[in-house]
Parts: sequence; C-alpha cells; structure tokens
Amino acid sequence: MTDRNTFARLVESFIISEMERLFNRVPGARLLADESSQFKEDYYLRHRIETVKRIWLTSQTDALALAAMVDEDYESARWWSKYIYQELNHDLLYIADLSKHGFTLEQIAAVQPYTATLAMVEYIRNQIPRIGSVAAVAYSVWVEWNSDKTSALVVERARKKYSSGHVKGSHAHVGIDINEDHYSIMLDVVYRLIMRNGGDATNFFAMLRQLTDFVAQYFEELESDPDLASFAPADTQTALA
Repeated sequence: MTDRNTFARLVESFIISEMERLFNRVPGARLLADESSQFKEDYYLRHRIETVKRIWLTSQTDALALAAMVDEDYESARWWSKYIYQELNHDLLYIADLSKHGFTLEQIAAVQPYTATLAMVEYIRNQIPRIGSVAAVAYSVWVEWNSDKTSALVVERARKKYSSGHVKGSHAHVGIDINEDHYSIMLDVVYRLIMRNGGDATNFFAMLRQLTDFVAQYFEELESDPDLASFAPADTQTALA
C-alpha cells in the first residue's frame, strides 16, 4: 500500500473512471447537473425523495459498520461515529425542501424505494461481515466525492428553477459536506482501515465498482419509472420567484 496522498490520487482517478463508465451506460445520469439539459421537475423531485430513502436505509448499514469498526480500529470508529451522526440528520434537510413542493413526510415515507437502492443497501449489509466496515465506508467515499463535484450544480439549477427557499436544505447539506471536509475524512478512515488490514485495497476498489453498477441501475429505473409524472405537483410546475 502506498502513502495517503498517493492513495487519494488513486481513488480520485478510479472514481472519475467509474463516473465515465456510469455516464456511458446511462447518459441520463448527467441530467440533473447538466446546464445544457432541460430541468425535469418530476425527475428532480423523485430523485430527492430517493435521497431521503437512501439516508434512512444506509443509516442501518452505517450503524453495523460502526459496530465492526470498533473492533477493527477504535480511532477510525471515533471519526466514523461523528460522521454518521451528522448524516443521520441530513434527511431533515431534504424533507424540508420537499415540503416546499407540497410533499408531506407521510407521502415521502409511502414511496417505495427503487429496486436498485434496496439491492445496494442489502449488498453493503452482506459485505460488512465478509470484508468489514470498509464496505460501508466505500459507499460514503463514493457519495461524498459526488457531493463535492456535482451536488452544488444540481442545487444551483433547482434554485434558478424555483427559489433559494426551495433548496435551503440541499444548499445547507452541500455546505456541511464541504465545510466539514467529509470526503477527506472518509479517505482518512478508509486509508486507516486498509493499512490496519495489511494495506490491501482490493475490497475497497471492488466495492466502488459495484456501487457504480447499483447507481447505474438506479438511474435506469428512475428514467423508466411509469409513475414519474406524479412527482410533479401542479402548483410547482412554474418557476417561483
């Protein structure tokens, strides 16, 4: 295993290549962040609801990873516990934004997660006993990298479409991730875990690749959802000042 800075560069390069693989498979995955594309309200709102669903579901695997990490590396567990505590409350930020579009908590809770989301969380859950907490941390590395690179673009497009009030929660989430430097912290955690395991990063990079496949499946489901139009409430069809 190499030093931490070199490891960070390897991870960055690997995720970039995985994102290109994702976009080649599902070009529509670029839709939300691409300024040249039409802003589709139903697509955006359903995606935001799925974000809440993922937070709820991965809070369980995060907790399982913490239990495993306590035995693997207690210091990493300290960092991880602080991070997952913050993430546990981030659903409230997106729920607040969705409420501006007329969605209640009950309506959000009633939406069934996509098959790819459920399969991804189940995969992470099953991998923790096999390869350790790195299975869950890999997901957070993937998410935080994308938060740094694309989330702000999506939030800005939504702000222009609606108003600053409609993305207050999403904007706060991006700010927290950047200000707390979540991506760097996740790299520190995964690097420590890998070094404690003899420096073999094979499982970590395999997880990143598998997660990309799940995300691709998710976007395929999102694009083909026959009920997508129902997630564009009539009173939010027009941009708000």
